[in-house]
Amino acid sequence: MVRARAERSGYDRALAIACLIVLGFTLYCVVPKVVDGTGATGLDFSCFWSAGKMALDGHAATAYDWPQLRQAIIQIHPSLNDAPFPVYEVPIPFFYPPFFFFAAALLALLPFPSAFWVWSTAKLLCWALVVSAIRPRFAVLLLAFAVPAVLYDFIVGQSSLLAASLLGAILLTLDRRPIVSGFLIALLIFKPQYGVLLPLILIATGRWTVFITASLVTPVLLLLTGLTFGWDTFEGFREAAVFATTQFHLTGTLAWYKLQSVYGVLRFAGFGYGSAMALHVAVAAAAATWTLIIWRRNVNFAVKAASLLVATLLVSPYFAIYDTALLALALVFLMNAPMAEHGSLLSNRSELRIGFGVLVLAGFTYPVALVPVGPFMCATLIAMIWMRCRQPGVKSDLAYG
Repeated sequence: MVRARAERSGYDRALAIACLIVLGFTLYCVVPKVVDGTGATGLDFSCFWSAGKMALDGHAATAYDWPQLRQAIIQIHPSLNDAPFPVYEVPIPFFYPPFFFFAAALLALLPFPSAFWVWSTAKLLCWALVVSAIRPRFAVLLLAFAVPAVLYDFIVGQSSLLAASLLGAILLTLDRRPIVSGFLIALLIFKPQYGVLLPLILIATGRWTVFITASLVTPVLLLLTGLTFGWDTFEGFREAAVFATTQFHLTGTLAWYKLQSVYGVLRFAGFGYGSAMALHVAVAAAAATWTLIIWRRNVNFAVKAASLLVATLLVSPYFAIYDTALLALALVFLMNAPMAEHGSLLSNRSELRIGFGVLVLAGFTYPVALVPVGPFMCATLIAMIWMRCRQPGVKSDLAYG
């Protein structure tokens, strides 16, 4: 017992040191750009803030009008007017469901710089709380902040870190606080691609309290949204969703290397729309089926949670590099999966080191090589989950909450 505790302590120290090195390197590269303004800090957040200003002015639906949103964003970032990239011809469209206006309008009450820092601080705090609830170790918290996805989400002011934290909280409360979990699922409608597999999991595993709660709360939230910001926002969102699918994400307006999905990799490799989408759907179906099988089996909950987080990314045809924060969360969950008692303790720790190494190295490779790395990162986590499922003791199922 004492020896095992000493080994764990040594492992935590080694992990903490590795994470501190990565964090130190990250801060060394990023902080100067944030200070002098060359890092385009808050670029994507300017889309949220501008949409919030339009909502406060009583014209929330105009946030889905690209020319009007463009003019609002250019007032914050004048340099975008001369940006050479096709993605900035819009720039930075607003694709979020109308429910997101509640957060955007609240943030728009503040000046843009203050709003950005409030938004970023809130996201990082939520991330820290969820990670600590899953695995309350300082070294693990350092790991969760050292992965590049957190850096990218912070710099541009995206929402993926908040959505990942929300999904983690849903998993934590799924069994012990099902009503809370259902309410959190309803809140996830602001980033619906993160919740695509949840209804299937809830039905397949008979978690009816969670399912019914989410089903009741979601329409109430939509009703409040329509009453507060106008019913025309739903039509605006519908048109934005069509635009996002047919003219932006899936057709090349957005550079292929920015799509971290299987579809993005195939289009980057030169496949046409039809063949790339067909192969993506096949992979997505396989990932969803694999996840349902794991959730139907008597395996440790940490393994189930990790499988859902990985499959959530594989199902969506468009996810960005900052969405890979879900993979960091999956890695943290896997740390709670039982270790085999005989002969594989070192291999389990080696798996975690490899998983962390892949998330860091692939994450930092992305902006240098400009290639999609998401499927490779997902495949690494899938291999880890598969090995955990084969280990003795993994069937001792645990609940979180």
